[in-house]
Amino acid sequence: MFTPISRNLWRWSTPDPEDHWMMVGHLIQTEKGVVLIDPPMRPELPGALQVLGGVLAIILTTHDHTRGARYLSKIFHTPIYVPEQSSLKILRFAGVDNPVFYNEATPLPLNLHAVRCIVPLPVWQSEANPYIDEMLLILPEHVIATGDLVMGSETASLLACPEGFNDPADKDKVKASLKVFADKLPPQSTTLLASHGKDIIGNLPQQLHSRLQDQP
Repeated sequence: MFTPISRNLWRWSTPDPEDHWMMVGHLIQTEKGVVLIDPPMRPELPGALQVLGGVLAIILTTHDHTRGARYLSKIFHTPIYVPEQSSLKILRFAGVDNPVFYNEATPLPLNLHAVRCIVPLPVWQSEANPYIDEMLLILPEHVIATGDLVMGSETASLLACPEGFNDPADKDKVKASLKVFADKLPPQSTTLLASHGKDIIGNLPQQLHSRLQDQP
């Protein structure tokens, strides 16, 4: 059920039961078990993870991606790391009652690092309630993971929120999302692990440059 991306890095997906897109999860494999990022649930997932040594930790990029985290956490007795700006109401509704909150300075499993990405649009929203507020995760070997800020299309071309969710997408939101992503993207990053749609493997800088050139 897992598709390889690179050495020790895998992905899997399942349809969102409430909408038309695919939810995508990623795992980092180690000798002692795996670390999951935004894991969607599938019936065969716990058994497959057990074969890999179990789950060491679950990391969410946003409180909107609780997905199978609660269930997997209980099975494997593992912590769920969530961004410190997450809504407690949303987490509790999803059954995530004892999260480990993290910020940009928090040591994460496997030495992953977080970068906070805030998109303030649309203009009528307050600073306390931005359009997007999530974490970009920095993995080894020039790989990054995002939640809803950006994703890959079915042809693995770069989409900015809300392009992957709405058609037609609000151009101002797209432009703002791309700008934040460009500002926060670590230098030398080449591969995007997307929580929706296709991953972008190896040519992320070229994809981003092309999209930025398209913006008026």
